[in-house]
Amino acid sequence: MELLKDNMMTISSDEFENNIMADAEEFSPAIQLQDSGTRKVPEDDFKAVAYKQDWNEQSKLPADYIRREDMEIKDVAMKHVLPFLPGKSLMKFRAVSNEWNHWIVCPLLAYQQSTSFQKLSGYFYQIVDVDFQSDPNFLSLDHSANGIPNPSLGFLPERIKVLSSSSGLLLCQGLESYYVCNPLTEDWKRIPPHQYYHGSDPAVILAFDPQGNIESYFHLVAAVPLLDQPVVFFEIYSSQSNSWRRSSSECLEFEDTTLVGGGLYMKGMAYWSTTSNGVLAFDVKNEVAAVLRVPIPPGRYGALTQVKDELSYVTVYNDCGDVFMLDIYGGMDMSLNRSVCINLGHKKSRQTLEEDPFIDNGTVLCSVLPCINSGDDIVVICTTERIYLYYLSGQKVETFMTPGQLNTKRRFIPYTNNLTAIYELKN
Repeated sequence: MELLKDNMMTISSDEFENNIMADAEEFSPAIQLQDSGTRKVPEDDFKAVAYKQDWNEQSKLPADYIRREDMEIKDVAMKHVLPFLPGKSLMKFRAVSNEWNHWIVCPLLAYQQSTSFQKLSGYFYQIVDVDFQSDPNFLSLDHSANGIPNPSLGFLPERIKVLSSSSGLLLCQGLESYYVCNPLTEDWKRIPPHQYYHGSDPAVILAFDPQGNIESYFHLVAAVPLLDQPVVFFEIYSSQSNSWRRSSSECLEFEDTTLVGGGLYMKGMAYWSTTSNGVLAFDVKNEVAAVLRVPIPPGRYGALTQVKDELSYVTVYNDCGDVFMLDIYGGMDMSLNRSVCINLGHKKSRQTLEEDPFIDNGTVLCSVLPCINSGDDIVVICTTERIYLYYLSGQKVETFMTPGQLNTKRRFIPYTNNLTAIYELKN
């Protein structure tokens, strides 16, 4: 409560009034347009429901508008703190009061929270196989705040493989269809069939920017290599038109390499790693493609990661004992920007070092997991026993138990826990 008082003292009364008026005037008409596109659900469900805005005829203001002189701490928390919390925490706060419940299930809060909360919440992980025999699971970085109700995504109509994540939405592949879903609210949408063959492990990325996008429009971008040719073309799905089309852009410098599934989307760009330590980049808006070469020593591999709000390619190796070396590549030429020596305290007995098949000559096998995180520069390192979150700015380490031994077929997809709504287009 003291924290809320401090937050209130740092914002002027005029700012409170202006913020609330802006919310009411700018978003209320947009929400009303979604009345027929948002499904009403029971009160105890996780989904956001549309509601009709009531107006006070005497003051010509929304009925739920609170004047400056009447504002209390709880009102400050509801309007200015809740949007910055992870989705699972918001679900708990629905029990505070009817007023809070009404606000938390409002599509306006879902929009505000999806634009305000952009921190890494955990990873969906799964053994990648052709037969869909392995169900996905979820590794939460904070079970009390970032959990989801159904980690295996059993609410979808068939068994799936998780391909990509973007601002709280997941892209999944079934036997015949793609699905886009919100694992927190369990909203989902079946994507219509695409025109070209994408392969058994397709390089498809979900591109979703919540900022200024209250309708929650998104794109799917599929990078499709031509058979026996060093060319990649792109097939793009738009949720606004609910259709696929082939882009006029092609990448002609794709030679002696293949794409690695589970790419990354950030700041309007789709990125895929390649087996030759390159990065295929595609500008979704302008539809321009390029290959970025990463000067990595032979035999070393890394992952795409967001560092200082920019794309980086990060590698890690165990130098000796508890000492690990991080190499961070970035910039337009993907050159080596920084090398970091860290001690993770990965202590093992001599007997363990001799018996563990994933340790070679006393060196611990490790890898970097892909990461999108706004605010903190984090590198996520996975070893045979633990997952480490290393904060580059504060040089702090957080430790989590790894879900089983290191497996090259296990794919980790970073996830942000938010309330992003999925709307169906009106006919």
